[in-house]
Amino acid sequence: MLLLAAACASSKAQNGKPARPDVAIDVEQVVGPAQLNYPYGPMEVQYEFLIQNRSAQPITLTRIEVSTLNTAGGPYLLRRDFYNVNKTIPANGADTVKLWAKAFGFGRGMRENEPITLRVIAYFQSPSGTFQKIFMRELSQYPD
Repeated sequence: MLLLAAACASSKAQNGKPARPDVAIDVEQVVGPAQLNYPYGPMEVQYEFLIQNRSAQPITLTRIEVSTLNTAGGPYLLRRDFYNVNKTIPANGADTVKLWAKAFGFGRGMRENEPITLRVIAYFQSPSGTFQKIFMRELSQYPD
């Protein structure tokens, strides 16, 4: 029984390759409608992604896809799009990536302070192969 538990806790995948790296990602809206005086029409929103690599191998962020899920509300909608990146995150390290995303703002009104639900797919390359990290975050729109 103890041998079985030790085998399951191994850091190797069954095919002999290292296990997929443990990655944590957080996102913050740096520039949004409040900083742009609540425009109506096309605008760009800036996000900062913090990527933490908790594994013993370096990983490379190659692409980020962002979209909003709040079709019934919120001060803006993102155009579903992807952004190519080439950022290497060192083993047991962290780094940030900033990007500007195309959006459509709804101007001033009752929606201006509603939160945004952001869906993100981050694509990575590592010595053990390619992998994705998918997550959603609700971002407050109250100005700091």
